Amino acid sequence: MSEVKSCAIFNGHELKDIPVINPGDWFGKTWLVEIGGSYWPLFLIVEADTIQDAIDELAGNEKYGHNIIVSEDDLADYDAETCNYGPSGQVIDLDHLMIHGAEGTETPFPCRYFGDGLPKDGMNPTKFCYRD
Repeated sequence: MSEVKSCAIFNGHELKDIPVINPGDWFGKTWLVEIGGSYWPLFLIVEADTIQDAIDELAGNEKYGHNIIVSEDDLADYDAETCNYGPSGQVIDLDHLMIHGAEGTETPFPCRYFGDGLPKDGMNPTKFCYRD
């Protein structure tokens, strides 16, 4: 299957073609991750059990993790005792990160998945099962 994308309503605005990280790996528990710091934020849907798990999935993602992982050139600007760390011990910067969704619900941030092989009108993430 090709890359899974999502669409959702956020504060009354329709978001389309949102990349999905970790589709099908946590029973459809989706979170909307917003990475700011520019004119237009980057939105991602991350499937994970908790907010912390969503941060870990993002930090470990090959394509999008660089948005929160601190580059080696900038590590001196971070205090090793108070900074945040990703799942592989990398320093991560969460200053421009927001995560939207309701803890303790089946689908913390409701959305629909789209992609090759999925129904034209999309699929509820709780029904999606990723297979290579």
